[in-house]
Amino acid sequence: MINKGRFFRAAAIALSLVMFPLSLCAQEEEEGEKEVYHYEMKEVVIPAKKRPQQPDSSRLKSIEEKDDSKSGDEYIKKCSDTFKYGLEEEISALIDELTENEDVRFVDPIYDLFYKSKNTQVKKKILSYFTKLKDPCLEEYAVSVLNDPYDEKKDTVDACFQYVSEIKCTAALPCLVKLIDKEEEQYFTMALSTLGDIGTAEEAQFLISFLERDDLTTPQKQQLMKVLGKIKAVETFDRLAEIAQDTDENSFVRMYAAEAIGAMKVAEAEDILIDLFESDDPNFRVYVVKGISNFEDEKADELLLQALRDSQWKVRLEAINTVGERQLSSAAPFLIYRCKDSKEEKNVKKKAYSVLAKLNTSEGNEYLVSVIKDEKAADATKGTVAAALLEYNNAGTKEIIELAEKTLEKDTMKNLRYTLGKEFAKYGRPEYEDICSKYLDSKDVATQGTGLDIFAKGKYSSCRSKVEEIAKEEDSTGDSKKPVKKNANQAKAKKILERLNSYQSSSGEVEK
Repeated sequence: MINKGRFFRAAAIALSLVMFPLSLCAQEEEEGEKEVYHYEMKEVVIPAKKRPQQPDSSRLKSIEEKDDSKSGDEYIKKCSDTFKYGLEEEISALIDELTENEDVRFVDPIYDLFYKSKNTQVKKKILSYFTKLKDPCLEEYAVSVLNDPYDEKKDTVDACFQYVSEIKCTAALPCLVKLIDKEEEQYFTMALSTLGDIGTAEEAQFLISFLERDDLTTPQKQQLMKVLGKIKAVETFDRLAEIAQDTDENSFVRMYAAEAIGAMKVAEAEDILIDLFESDDPNFRVYVVKGISNFEDEKADELLLQALRDSQWKVRLEAINTVGERQLSSAAPFLIYRCKDSKEEKNVKKKAYSVLAKLNTSEGNEYLVSVIKDEKAADATKGTVAAALLEYNNAGTKEIIELAEKTLEKDTMKNLRYTLGKEFAKYGRPEYEDICSKYLDSKDVATQGTGLDIFAKGKYSSCRSKVEEIAKEEDSTGDSKKPVKKNANQAKAKKILERLNSYQSSSGEVEK
């Protein structure tokens, strides 16, 4: 006997299958034909093995000058012995140190160790080392892992994502597309992010299909907006512009879409962003500013000036960053006003001082110098302004040196004295020679130590005798039972002189 319920359900399913294509046809007739982008999946080609890039002499010299404790044959031998005979934890610690310093003197032994070591932690450290150096010597390994990551630890796979991103490894693109296409949650986000760093318009075409899907999670949509903005895929402009303007969409998805359409530099995006700046959401306005930063015309400039007056400090800070990047000199009066506002956020003020110094306008320079000379201004503020002025070196050097001399006379201004000294030590300019001498004359150990830092950078011939004096041991107190007192800066002065002698010897420089 026939089950009537089952029969009618089957008939209904059959009818729906017949009608479904017809409904699609009707829909296409109503909407018209849409342009369809096709991405052809490519075969993964594993790159051949290659040796590390060999550093040039200038880079080697800069490494040795950066830290005198890590120069010389003794340090080289210590590192070499560690690679040959050290425990795994000793090798890991050394690689961390070399990575932090971007020390390229050991690229060959580290590379050889990578393929010899069976310790996954050591291999990951080495991968991080070559990531920091942006050396493509481990392309073969990284692409192989991303092509088949399933038996690897997640942190190893993540390190490979970061590596191919830093070295711009286009050989990894087919691997990334494949991982995204499989939609495996553990790799999807990292693969998508990496594709944003190294992908092209061709890969963007592959991503277009994801925009129309209903099963994407909100985090995935956010990431997709970021990636399309990085790739600057103009093929997706219309859809992203629609998302940016959709008030029903997730706010973060809209933010990234707004930034993305700006990055594409499509003319239509500018007017859209200007309208979107009226949003009540301050976080959204921040990303509108990020988007408008890609346009350089009167309309974009006007929006940036308005953003400098925004009620939310995050918007003001983003606007100041963009003003600095754009060298928008018309913003100088707005920045001065922000600096003078006693209620302004500290990080906004700090950035405003820096951008004012960078803009190098007469009005801005005059204001910054006035802060240095203002006896009522706080020492912390003076230190921040001095750092900005010395970084760009457009104005204020004379006044800052005079201020430093004043701090040497007053112990109540020690903190400002140290701050200014550290700034002098960054640049080693000829005009710092006299102030270096005065720092070295100080009886305060920390001040004298700062003077040594200034000398180490500037190599001032007139100050050398003072450094040599510091390097000598002090005389005994005369009491044989008491230990000989030594200057706390003695060892530091000795190392600086040794490094200076080595530098002069290798460069053929003769001291006058």
